[in-house]
Amino acid sequence: MHDHILSTFDRSLAQLRDKLLVMASITRKNLDGAMRGLLQRDLALCNESIAADEEVNELNKAIDHLGMDILVKFQPAAHDLREVMGSIRVASNLERISDQAGSIAKRARHLNQLPELPELNQIQPLCELCMQNLDAAIAAFRDGDSAQAEATRAKDKELDAAEKAFGREMLDSMEEGRQKLEGCLHLIFVARMLERVGDHGKNICEDTIFIEDAKDIRFRKNKRLRQDASAS
Repeated sequence: MHDHILSTFDRSLAQLRDKLLVMASITRKNLDGAMRGLLQRDLALCNESIAADEEVNELNKAIDHLGMDILVKFQPAAHDLREVMGSIRVASNLERISDQAGSIAKRARHLNQLPELPELNQIQPLCELCMQNLDAAIAAFRDGDSAQAEATRAKDKELDAAEKAFGREMLDSMEEGRQKLEGCLHLIFVARMLERVGDHGKNICEDTIFIEDAKDIRFRKNKRLRQDASAS
């Protein structure tokens, strides 16, 4: 946080940051509850995760309104402007992560009505990697640490590879018997949702780098691929 001549500006920025960190905490709790509801076959945890998504939605709207109010009232520049714009983008990614958590919880409710699958435990390492990346992304934003954000962004490739490997394992399991078909399909979709959570965590890292270093690295990989194709 930078000190400003107008104390009201400082208070508004602090309020924006506080709301965003609360939103991040609730979003993480929703995802954790959804996965524990799945792994522990706990219907109550699933329902809590689904219900809590509304609070995240309301915080997202409040952050949008507060951010726009800051832009209109104070017309910030440089780091302050990037902080407001980046915070609004981070909030949008957190809202989408909470949506994925709700979708996982709904899949878990269906799975909990089926016979327990031995394959269920195979998704736990994928979940743990996803949570680790999300925690690191949130911490990088909270601390204004662009180096950590860059390192965490790179780890998303590990999550992508883990999701693909898990999908192959589930396809092998499905070939062993049709009675596993529905349950394995649900798990494949849960894995894809975790991979999407990873994408949103990567976006948060990119927003942190934008705020702290004034660098917009979104789509950097795609741009490089296009340049390589043109050169060849």
